[in-house]
Amino acid sequence: MKRPDMVRLGARLVVARDVREWNQSECAREAGVHRATLALLEDGKRRHIRSDMLFTLALALNVSADYLLGFTDDPRRAPVAPGGGGGG
Repeated sequence: MKRPDMVRLGARLVVARDVREWNQSECAREAGVHRATLALLEDGKRRHIRSDMLFTLALALNVSADYLLGFTDDPRRAPVAPGGGGGG
């Protein structure tokens, strides 16, 4: 099974955060994650990312999860249908 390229994911987190002109603390606060966890992700030092964390980071940064994971080079995310962004 192929795993996500965590170095690429980290680099894309940095780019998306820079576009928003956020430091790590601001981004972590907006996404609801610990700053230290964000730093590890950005440095490519985490071996995996939980789906809920990927989701909240993508929403906070206004990019698609596919972009963060490297499936596309287009950072735009598709609009979420009303009531379609939550968990079950």
